Amino acid sequence: MHPKLTVSGYRGIWGDTLTEDIALEYVRAFALLVLARGHATGKKTLLVGRDGRESGPLLAKAVITELVAAGFSVTDLGMMPTPTVLFLVRSEQADGAIIITASHNPIEYNGLKFATETGGFLNGSEVSEIENLRGAPLRGRAGGASAQGSGYFKKHLDAILQATDISAIRAREFDVALDPINSVGCTTTPQLLDALGAAHAGINTEATGQFAHAPEPVPKNLAGLQALVQETKADVGFAQDPDGDRLVVCDETGTLPSEEVMLALSVLSIMHKTPGDIVINLSTSNMSEDIAASFGHKTFRSKVGEANVLAGMREHAAVAGGEGSGGIIYPKMNAARDSFAGIALILELMAREKLPLSRIIASLPRYFMTKKNISFDGDLAALFASLTRSFSDAKTTTLDGLRLDFPNRSWIHVRPSNTEPIIRIIIEAGAQMEALGLMSMMEMLLH
Repeated sequence: MHPKLTVSGYRGIWGDTLTEDIALEYVRAFALLVLARGHATGKKTLLVGRDGRESGPLLAKAVITELVAAGFSVTDLGMMPTPTVLFLVRSEQADGAIIITASHNPIEYNGLKFATETGGFLNGSEVSEIENLRGAPLRGRAGGASAQGSGYFKKHLDAILQATDISAIRAREFDVALDPINSVGCTTTPQLLDALGAAHAGINTEATGQFAHAPEPVPKNLAGLQALVQETKADVGFAQDPDGDRLVVCDETGTLPSEEVMLALSVLSIMHKTPGDIVINLSTSNMSEDIAASFGHKTFRSKVGEANVLAGMREHAAVAGGEGSGGIIYPKMNAARDSFAGIALILELMAREKLPLSRIIASLPRYFMTKKNISFDGDLAALFASLTRSFSDAKTTTLDGLRLDFPNRSWIHVRPSNTEPIIRIIIEAGAQMEALGLMSMMEMLLH
């Protein structure tokens, strides 16, 4: 199945399902969308950033050339974290941004993420608009120009530091282990840690784009970070994905907890300083919900995708939000999923609690999650109706696929992939045997 544009952007294998021609088709359509919106400044300014992938400079040059020919004023940010680019759209009052990245996808991929003048990614209707505009000509206009951006990460860094108890963190003199996977975090994350007075040792710290391991920050890919934490006796280890929006944490024993733990730790840190309601997606653990409830606040659920979480946060005036795959959104630092915000929040929590990270993690609400992708190209509506009948004691939610919530707070979330003929199944329960049992039932019902 050929990739398609989603709220998370477009990703494909470079030279195959993503070529310069395919990329420019989407860039032209996005530029037409920006022009049609008629941003009040009338400046027609766009930011372009990229992650560390080897095909990035070539693709960035083609994108910038196309935009300048169409009359846009383009700031070329070079290699820059996705959360920084989104922050800069708002701080620089740009009309939008194009980020050249395939996020956590394997090394042979690249892609495009599009942000509007809000500093947020496309929503569903904007994705449809761009698809409708594909193939339409983007006529040249006078006044186009490009300029190299410099010093821009510092603006993002200053916003994080302004919302952080720097003195409390510095007083602890933390030792941090780091795996920025040969990409944007190599040059930027050390600046944050230096500002927070944390000593740091790293692996994969050369921003070559030649990823030393599969780039998704999940436990099977992070043995090197675990070893580094133990070798250096670090207080904490952090792993980022290639464009710097996802974060995974490793405790001082070299143990990698569930990726859901990063969000829970960040939410706990936020509740101590900015208590309020939160928004998380339907596939995210109950841990963060329980933490918010312990401070007397509500949790609202959104569809999967950063744009959907942010829309829910605006709707419910939430103080924080995120997704369990390693992304915290804390608008006091940045109204985007941001690994740098996560690092600051977790170090601040450790400074507050004055406990080893493993002890803090052990105090979090305990759940067990299991996930599986299953091939499926049948009738989704019929499948969902069958599952609803089979689990008649569950409350159903059809906001994003089908979610089944049981009276004991176990749940099943079933949603189709946007890009492959598969369905994704995420199950969480209070006991591991229950979670695995529910997954076995799901597999029987699907075969």
